[in-house]
Amino acid sequence: MKRLNVSYVEVVKDGTTVASCFEASDPLTPGSTQYGSVGDSAATPDLFHRLVNDMVIPKVVPVEGNKVTKLSLHLMDGYECYYTTTPTDENNGLKVFVCFTKHLIPKILPIRLLSGLKQEEASINSDKDLGFKVGQIVDEFHEELRSFSNEQGSGSAEATESDLQDILQVMNDNIDKFLQRQERISLLVDKTSQLNNNSHTFKRKTNRIKQRMWWHRVKNITLLVFAVILTLSAIIFFLMIGRS
Repeated sequence: MKRLNVSYVEVVKDGTTVASCFEASDPLTPGSTQYGSVGDSAATPDLFHRLVNDMVIPKVVPVEGNKVTKLSLHLMDGYECYYTTTPTDENNGLKVFVCFTKHLIPKILPIRLLSGLKQEEASINSDKDLGFKVGQIVDEFHEELRSFSNEQGSGSAEATESDLQDILQVMNDNIDKFLQRQERISLLVDKTSQLNNNSHTFKRKTNRIKQRMWWHRVKNITLLVFAVILTLSAIIFFLMIGRS
């Protein structure tokens, strides 16, 4: 069975990267995969990191529960981006889990991965912690696929693999529809939040304008009263002079 892997994972807390890891092939063991820290000389992980900070984080909408959102914005040819969030206890902060996978990877894998990392978020404080958790979740996913293959082992290996791919394809289609709908809802929530903020801003400005208009009316009325008093005083003064 072909091994399926995620390409890049990063955890960002309040705009600061907590941990990151990427898929690195082991030249000593063909076909194997290890997850490690992002090295300075690794161009591809650096590109992923810049995409996360420059393109993904600004688009993030807080995700409730154990949901995962697929970013519809095209960031890199051949790759898909997923994220989920969890609130932090520090000043209403937000921790974001971002995952990049090749577009041929079944969507269930990044969803399982991010959901699992979200549940284990308290124990992820370094690249090593993240790499270990990612490898563990991916191994569990493949163990489930192997169990399915063994249950269907009455046929040929090719037939079992074909059945497995058909199931994954159906899951992909259903998940893709759900993620598209979920992101549209997230975007709608984001737009609604922006409208609410704009409404509050407009209300504050309206109140300030009303106060200015009220003070302007008070000023005009005060000036009018003074003018009337001065006029009456002048008339009375001239009348008194005329009588004398």
